[in-house]
Amino acid sequence: MSTSNVNGLGINLHYQHHHNSAPSYPILALLTFILPVLLVLIYFKFQNESTSVFQAHPITIKVVVANLLAFALAFGIEFTFHPCCPSTTCAAFLRTTILFCGSLSVASVASILFPDAWRPLIYLIYALLSLANLHGLVREWCGWVHHGLMEKLQAVCTGIQQWYVRRSAPLLPL
Repeated sequence: MSTSNVNGLGINLHYQHHHNSAPSYPILALLTFILPVLLVLIYFKFQNESTSVFQAHPITIKVVVANLLAFALAFGIEFTFHPCCPSTTCAAFLRTTILFCGSLSVASVASILFPDAWRPLIYLIYALLSLANLHGLVREWCGWVHHGLMEKLQAVCTGIQQWYVRRSAPLLPL
């Protein structure tokens, strides 16, 4: 078990999954390490500027805050409801949301440190990395839909077969 001390707060980075707790995510370790480092670098970049980072990059800051809030909400839902979550698709959606929002927050904060011409490249790299995770979610969702459809189709076929057997059974005289 490792513990990271960020702003005086001990954050437990225990990576084992217990049956009573939500699974831990590598994105938590990334956020715990990289966000404070990026924020210090942004502080140094803007300490001698006449404008603050909030004035210089208002849209990016709003994206960061919105994604961190969405990350916290999705993680809170996953952590709270994981043991009783009946749907693997719902759990996969929450994991994807957690990863997507956390990664977009890091990409947005990092983009502030680079020149304007580099920002699209940073977001492109982020988007390409996110596609792999989204591909996995789509495959899982398609598997879930396929399984559900096959169960329904099997039930319909069994019903038709039973109806046909009852209908075509020869009548025996009494």
